[in-house]
Amino acid sequence: MPKVVGILAKKGSKEILTEARKIHKIIEQHGFRFVPDEDLGRSAKIPGGKPLRRMEIELLVTLGGDGTVLKAAKEMSRPKTPILAVNMGRRGYLTEVEPSEFEAAFEKWEKGDYELEEQWKLSVLHQNRFLGEALNEALLLPTIPAKMLNLNLTLRGKRVFQARADGIIVSTPTGSTAHSFSAGGPVLETSMDSLSLTLIAPLQPVKSIVVPVKAGVQLSVVEPGPSANLVIDGRLEREIRIGQSLSFRKSGNSTFFVRFGDSFLQRSLRRLSSERENG
Repeated sequence: MPKVVGILAKKGSKEILTEARKIHKIIEQHGFRFVPDEDLGRSAKIPGGKPLRRMEIELLVTLGGDGTVLKAAKEMSRPKTPILAVNMGRRGYLTEVEPSEFEAAFEKWEKGDYELEEQWKLSVLHQNRFLGEALNEALLLPTIPAKMLNLNLTLRGKRVFQARADGIIVSTPTGSTAHSFSAGGPVLETSMDSLSLTLIAPLQPVKSIVVPVKAGVQLSVVEPGPSANLVIDGRLEREIRIGQSLSFRKSGNSTFFVRFGDSFLQRSLRRLSSERENG
């Protein structure tokens, strides 16, 4: 029975649909069965589409940018299924190859000529109840525009600071080159079991701190100030009301990526440098 390869693609792009059809042909030419996500199957007229959560596959190909990878990491039913991410976005820090490189990359995967890179995820708890997992970040923003959040940060049961800011980003090492970096946060090496907490436009002089994920990080929204919207990996989850708290733990789940050379840190720093040179 042939191995099964799934594909998840960003919506709404003719260019991506064209590339998806090419990838479909390449995968089938190599003797594998191809399963598109149901939206792609419908848009590209490729039969056999399924929701990502129902795919039983040996490899998932993502076609898009980092947002598509984050969607895959959130919705895959088998977290250990490796992702081969094809970049058709702007930054593409989580992606591995360009569309023109896909066939050569797929052949390497088929031969076992690749490395599997594990990126750990962050569990987000609301009032000590599990809410979701983040590969990149958890973000708190005020529910009322132009109002600042008032936040308490507690580590190991002790209050570290109270800060007023336009928001706060709790980032994993994987997410440290994304929104957190844009807000002035540090770049973390992905083997570190640490989080960066980066305040957005704070009144205080301290903008970002790095703490061990085991430090019992807890954030509370307090008065005076509005309640907060919690966004996990770009998806709005819920409102965090005054007096409510969030805590963070290292998840037992990780996301696994097919890689062919550079580490995540090497690739991210190179892409950050090229952005600045081109900017």
